[in-house]
Amino acid sequence: MSKLIAYFRKMSSILFISLLLYSVVLVLLISLLNNTNWQYLFYRFNDTQLEKNGYLVMDDMRNHGIVRGPLTEDQRHWLQRRAALYGILIRYESKDRKEVWFDTFSKSGAESKNAVEVAYAAGGEVQGYLKMEYILSNNELEPAYAEFMKTIQFRSKLILIGVVTASVLFSLAIARGLSKHLNNVYRIASQIGKGKRDVELPIKGPEEVRRLASTLNEMVKELKKQEDWRHNLMEDLTHELRTPLTTLLTQIEAIIDGVYEADSQRLQDIYDELIRLSRLVNDLERLSEAESARFSLHARRTNMVELARAVYSNFLPLARSKGIKLTFEPAYVPCYAEVDRDKIVQVLSNIVSNAIKYTPEGGQVHIRVSYNVEWTVIRCEDNGIGVSEQDLPYIFNRLYRADKSRSRFSGGVGLGLSIAKALVEAHNGTIKAESELGVGSTFTVTLPIQFKPYMVDQA
Repeated sequence: MSKLIAYFRKMSSILFISLLLYSVVLVLLISLLNNTNWQYLFYRFNDTQLEKNGYLVMDDMRNHGIVRGPLTEDQRHWLQRRAALYGILIRYESKDRKEVWFDTFSKSGAESKNAVEVAYAAGGEVQGYLKMEYILSNNELEPAYAEFMKTIQFRSKLILIGVVTASVLFSLAIARGLSKHLNNVYRIASQIGKGKRDVELPIKGPEEVRRLASTLNEMVKELKKQEDWRHNLMEDLTHELRTPLTTLLTQIEAIIDGVYEADSQRLQDIYDELIRLSRLVNDLERLSEAESARFSLHARRTNMVELARAVYSNFLPLARSKGIKLTFEPAYVPCYAEVDRDKIVQVLSNIVSNAIKYTPEGGQVHIRVSYNVEWTVIRCEDNGIGVSEQDLPYIFNRLYRADKSRSRFSGGVGLGLSIAKALVEAHNGTIKAESELGVGSTFTVTLPIQFKPYMVDQA
């Protein structure tokens, strides 16, 4: 039973049944209308012919000298032969309808449902009334008409059976054709779900299926990028942890074995390695806190110009010590926004610190604040070493360092921008980077004026 239900849930089955029902209903409706129209036309033709035969009978009656009743036996036999000749039933009544001079209705046992009645005139006045009708079910009365009706009905049934059969085949072909591309998408999507990434869906079929295949292709590419990035992440994280741990183990084993003395210099080296481990763990912890900050922000009305100026003032001594010109361009009017002040200071500090760190002596770092009715925009521009086009899409990833030649002491472990991105998104804002290798970089932070809680489905 479950297999039967599953079969009828398939797209091909649903399409086939839908198209078949539509076709059959349409064919039956057309057949019904066609039969009704044929019957109407036939009965109209039948009435016209019946009336015509009635006038012919009356002409024959006048020529034979039949004017009014009662009729003689010869006249009755003659009129009965005429009625059989024309294939009709006849009832001849008096003018006052009190006398019936001739009647074949009663002899045949037929009911008078669609009879035609005409006045019989002779000698310039109405002598009586003739009532006439065909009985189509009686082949002896009018075999040609009855055979004609049977032929129409038989051919209509044949046409109906043929059209229904064609509808079944046509619906089956259309259903299979439409579902074939969807089945291909499902088959390849199943392979993607099992971890296969070297597949590409063909862009074929209806427009909706084409869009689905194109979206899945983009998803596969993105999944492959993410898997590659996770692989590199694990390698980087393992490397960052292994190096200080190996150094620590080596030095401690040497001290235990008596190779080295536990003097102040050895202890200082061990302490430095522990500081490196502590810094890595603290950075990872800060990133985790930043990503959870979207649910625990303490937003309040803040003057963004003064906030950015405070960050500028904090880094001004560092910039001067490195021979870098750090400048600040405010909006010249108070610009208020609902933000968590500490978190945004952390974001701007990371960006400005990177700008100073990667700008050589004699370079410039410029901070600018602007706004509109909905957003506050903070830009940090530098003319430092820049980021290559290949590295730029990944600089906000965890443990990613565009300048891989820098040591972990000077270049960090690649978590600063990840933390900044998480904090900005916690405010429902955006952060983006524009850079050119050897020319410089520009980081733009856009924050909404009115704080709205972070929505996961909008991220």
